[in-house]
Amino acid sequence: MKVEVEIKAWNFVKELPIKGRRIILKQLRRLEEPFLVSEIEKIGHDVYRLHIGRTYTVFFMIYTEQNLVRVTDVFPSKQHINNTTGLHKRLRMLCKKPEKVLSLIR
Repeated sequence: MKVEVEIKAWNFVKELPIKGRRIILKQLRRLEEPFLVSEIEKIGHDVYRLHIGRTYTVFFMIYTEQNLVRVTDVFPSKQHINNTTGLHKRLRMLCKKPEKVLSLIR
């Protein structure tokens, strides 16, 4: 599947130290075959979550008919746990309006 990363998520990853960036990009590449990744949790209609170690959490949507995975958010794990109200609001918005995206380049 093609993996797209929304601009907001990419900007977060871009600002990380090189080690954090490398770890996240390695995990995002695994999403090219999302149904083979056992750590993925379905949390809503077409909305999924992937924990990357204990450090980061990635939220994404899978569009099987379009052969597409769209990464919508990347958070430090502690931030998403402490901000569940904002997170639920964001997840409701995911289904309404897509944001600008970047294709993940190998």
